[in-house]
Amino acid sequence: MVSEDKLHTAIKAVWNNAEDETYRQDQSHYRGVGRWADDEAWQDIGRSSMQKIKFLWRLLNRPNASLANQVVLEWGPGGGANAFGLREISSRYYGVDISEKNLAEAGRMMTAEGRPNYFKPVLLAGVPQSIVGDVEPINIFLSTAVFQHFPSRDYGIEVLKALRSMCAPNAGGFIQIRFDNGNPKYRGIASIQEYEREHITANSYPIEVFWDALDAAGFQPLAVNGLRTKNNYATFYMAAK
Repeated sequence: MVSEDKLHTAIKAVWNNAEDETYRQDQSHYRGVGRWADDEAWQDIGRSSMQKIKFLWRLLNRPNASLANQVVLEWGPGGGANAFGLREISSRYYGVDISEKNLAEAGRMMTAEGRPNYFKPVLLAGVPQSIVGDVEPINIFLSTAVFQHFPSRDYGIEVLKALRSMCAPNAGGFIQIRFDNGNPKYRGIASIQEYEREHITANSYPIEVFWDALDAAGFQPLAVNGLRTKNNYATFYMAAK
């Protein structure tokens, strides 16, 4: 068994304390850095998430007109691309991150956009459940390109449980994962000692395993799409039961 402190330290060493700050900011999707010097590419992150939420709303048989004044939570907001992209449907946007630097950047960026009270930073300083009391009931949740960086499948399951604990009645959301289809590149790490070297592909789930994990955590799985064998991405849609 690996202690929670050791897990936390290993993750934070990559996502907050990395020696190569430019690499860290690029991987965390900072506006204007690395790949995101192309502002259209950066804004496309949030546009894509907006389309996913509209698809979720169709699955839930809800009109787009009801997408207003939502309380949204993102697990792993990075530099705030999704916070920016969903600003027109959100009254408050909680970002849960292990990195103080990422939370500060997302808040700074939204303040620069004229929304100083919109982004609500939630620093994860312990186990996933430790932040549950810091967040009001949420209507929408999302996580993109984050579950793949968790140190284990079990850690991701704990995140699902924490998300469910924060859901308002009738909440829904989507989560992007890497799926495990036997490709050794995406099978995930075997120990936390591998995390720094393999953090890009640290975690994955067989499609059916993640579907069942959602159900066990208290969600109704609704659909999965966006399967891409080029990088083994898949997006799951769900509602709180």
